[in-house]
Amino acid sequence: MKKSLILLFSILLMISGCTKPKKKSIAAYKPVYSEVNHTNENHDYEKRKSIKNDFLNNKNAKNSPVKIIAAQLSQTQYSNHKDIKLVFKNSEKKDIQAVKFEWYCENSFDEPANSRFFYGEGRSTGEITYLLKAGTTRSKIWEDFSTDANRVIKARAYYVVFTDGTKWQLK
Repeated sequence: MKKSLILLFSILLMISGCTKPKKKSIAAYKPVYSEVNHTNENHDYEKRKSIKNDFLNNKNAKNSPVKIIAAQLSQTQYSNHKDIKLVFKNSEKKDIQAVKFEWYCENSFDEPANSRFFYGEGRSTGEITYLLKAGTTRSKIWEDFSTDANRVIKARAYYVVFTDGTKWQLK
């Protein structure tokens, strides 16, 4: 008796749940035309240009104790993100214990490339915290930093900590 009641009850539930969906009315799509605000576009362009010029024209970067020898992009095999590899040299007579790097990349349209967080406006950063003896050359790869970077415009060290506790900073 219990089995037949359960069967009857489950059939009623299934029948009551099978209702036809109501037809949705599809409203006609009308495109909305508005004037483009060119002022914001010009402001964004000027801001991007300023960031790029800062990278290209900073004369203090030439005095950096860490020289960038090479900067190259590579496509990862497991995603559409690109990696960046920096090859750098300690050009000082003192050992270095940590370095902060930054690089500026552009995409195929000569626009700032996105960064790991999609708002870097072409600028990305990375750091190392291992001993870099005087005169030695090392390399480091930062993975998954951009989806649309096409070329590295410039890379540089902007903060260096020496093993004796002194620091150098890009101004």
